[in-house]
Amino acid sequence: MRSNEAPVRATVDRVCLVLTVFLILWFCQNLIFSESVPFFRDLSTYFYPMRYSLFEGYRSGKLPLWDRHTAMGFPLLADFQSGAFYPPHLFFLILSFFPAIRAIFIFHFLVAGVGAYYLCRSWKYPPYLSIVGALLFALGGTIVSLANLLNHFQTAVWLPWIILSWEKVLRNASWKHFLAFTLILAIQFLAGSPELFALTMALVMIDGIRVKLSYPNVSYRKVIAIFFAANLLVLMLVMIQLLPTVELFSESRRQQPIPPQEVLHWSLKPMSLLNLVFLDKEVDLTEPASMRLFFAREAPFFVSYYLGAICIFGVSLWVCFSSIREKIILLSLVTLSLTFALGVYTPVYPFLLQRIPFLAAFRFPEKFFFPVYAVVLYMTLQGLDSLLKEEKTVKKPFIALAVIGAVWVGLYFLLRFHVDVIARFVTAQTGKPLLSPAHAEIVAAVLSNLERQVVLSLGFLLLMVLGRAKAIRLSLFGVLMISAVFIDLAWAHQGFLFPVSAQIATNGQRIIRTPDVDPARLFYYPSSRNLHPSSLMAQGQPSFKQATALSFQDLLPNSGIIYGFDYMQEIDALARRPYAEFLGFANQLEPAQQIQLLRTFNVGYLVTFQSMSVKGVTFVARFPQFFSWLYKIDKPLPRTYVVNRISVEQGSERVFRRLLEPGFNPVEEVVLDQEVPTTPKHPLEATARLVRYENQRVVIDASLNDAGILVLADSYYPGWKAYVDGKEEKILRANLFFRAVSLSAGRHTVEFRYEPRSFAIGLAISVGTVIVLIITSVIFYLRGRKRTVVVPAY
Repeated sequence: MRSNEAPVRATVDRVCLVLTVFLILWFCQNLIFSESVPFFRDLSTYFYPMRYSLFEGYRSGKLPLWDRHTAMGFPLLADFQSGAFYPPHLFFLILSFFPAIRAIFIFHFLVAGVGAYYLCRSWKYPPYLSIVGALLFALGGTIVSLANLLNHFQTAVWLPWIILSWEKVLRNASWKHFLAFTLILAIQFLAGSPELFALTMALVMIDGIRVKLSYPNVSYRKVIAIFFAANLLVLMLVMIQLLPTVELFSESRRQQPIPPQEVLHWSLKPMSLLNLVFLDKEVDLTEPASMRLFFAREAPFFVSYYLGAICIFGVSLWVCFSSIREKIILLSLVTLSLTFALGVYTPVYPFLLQRIPFLAAFRFPEKFFFPVYAVVLYMTLQGLDSLLKEEKTVKKPFIALAVIGAVWVGLYFLLRFHVDVIARFVTAQTGKPLLSPAHAEIVAAVLSNLERQVVLSLGFLLLMVLGRAKAIRLSLFGVLMISAVFIDLAWAHQGFLFPVSAQIATNGQRIIRTPDVDPARLFYYPSSRNLHPSSLMAQGQPSFKQATALSFQDLLPNSGIIYGFDYMQEIDALARRPYAEFLGFANQLEPAQQIQLLRTFNVGYLVTFQSMSVKGVTFVARFPQFFSWLYKIDKPLPRTYVVNRISVEQGSERVFRRLLEPGFNPVEEVVLDQEVPTTPKHPLEATARLVRYENQRVVIDASLNDAGILVLADSYYPGWKAYVDGKEEKILRANLFFRAVSLSAGRHTVEFRYEPRSFAIGLAISVGTVIVLIITSVIFYLRGRKRTVVVPAY
């Protein structure tokens, strides 16, 4: 019989794995069958335009080092969140853009689910509980919430695979297992979220302690050695990404302290913890914000923390069955993570932020909830597994389960007959007036969700009692448990993918059909004093789909990149210092002076959600269906031009003030950061024509009758080189933002090429590391073959 057990187990595992994949694909059915794409928060204005630049780069056969459309030119590859070397982005090579986006989302949900299933099986959980673990991880609130933040989503889903490979290498420290662990770490690192990678490493170390305590052959020395060796090797492997990112970091505003209010903006509100066991919001696609919040005024960073109705039962059982040492370790980790995640709501994080500046790199403390999610999931599964494994008759777990069921029922009847308690609480938390239609809808939804949780909780309670008493077969128990968990999570979270047809971006409805032949930039002019496009205020009440479509219809930054439009505004966590300094200066100016600066920066069009009456702009059209107005800036500077008068100023404020001086004519004069010997001898007659204008190469044909300065209104940034008639010349910083080169009289061919040294060095280190890994792997393989002894049969 024993000889048949292994094939039977393998067959069961395959069936369960197929079931896990099927359930996850069913959860993603809107992405598969209706060809919808998630649209929420920064997806349409940040992540999709960035991925489109990757898509174009891959399709052209070139590495996407630079994107000329974004922020007057931006080092795309250097931006960690671009994921330029992230392997799953190879979908862009085989599919068109939006089908590739759908495939990437589905792939990552499968990575999360399949990885969690294999990890649970490695922990000796039965197949049904392994499927439950896969569903809780892949379809739970944290992972689904991160789907609107692609870099965090792509990073988070690899956690089970990392823990699985980590435990394998600790138990059996072979080169094969060490290499697998290192490569999976490198993939997660390249996914684009250094914060979640760091939090994953913290979880890896905690799990290493757990493994050490469980396996006598694993020592602390072994845990530490493998951990640091793998991370060092990962750093060597990803130098091709890391060094350009370090260069961008050195050029960014991160060199200056980030205001505490920005760092602490998304702190976990204590009331949001209720969402772990109760649905405190629902999707409402008739609203522009797409959600109806029950107990808050704005959506949290994680739009859902919900782990399922089973979660509270599993954690309670874990408390009953786990050892004191395990309780101390895990509860300490949860307490520490929650303290950090609460951010401004406790004195701890602000206190540490003042004394440890590095913490400012973790913008939005809610991200620290990620380890809590993982640990609570582990507690849940451990508790559920212990219930059926424990052979002794114990009353305490059943008392705990009964108390939970009784609390849900009691809470429901209490609030059902005292609706005024809910009504006043909702008003206090949301600010919605009593007896208003919106308030009444929320109260009704709260009661409905409470009924839902009561039914689910009683169902899980009955199921666990029957399973423990063996009143039903284990196979039926497993099927019912899987079904209940999936229905619970799918019901709660399917809408939080916010699927919308990609036709909102491809149907051609927009305020400008195509970019001008002479390139000029778009600028979204907000209604507030802040020129940064951090918010959108339109007169009207569009639905969520209509509000999402506005990004593409009104060509808001950076949505128009997929149509070839260029932008000045810089939307990035690593925004460069010149742009940050521009905002700090320009936000204090009157609109006419702001327009004067924008004209100097090759901004040709303004998109607004209110009418304007400002000197220097001409009304083009109003688009009531898009809630917007379009204006054209009078005589914007061209993308490239020649001047023969210079001013020299140091510091951004002095440059901007010089550009605003009444006697300054940007068509004839440029502000440089250093002296250049030019003495005009004749009135300048010059032309400059773009011959080739690519992301990493710009060729300009220039002709001038006297010595002058050729200005290219694209970002000044390390790595760019200028060649005049084939000879390399020094690039000058012009008007703070732009690149320029000195020319003598005559006709010249000027070529700008982006050849960053940081990328070249990183490439050499990464390629060298890959070669060393290949050679080492071959050596270990050959040694393994030599050790294999073949005994001839006689």
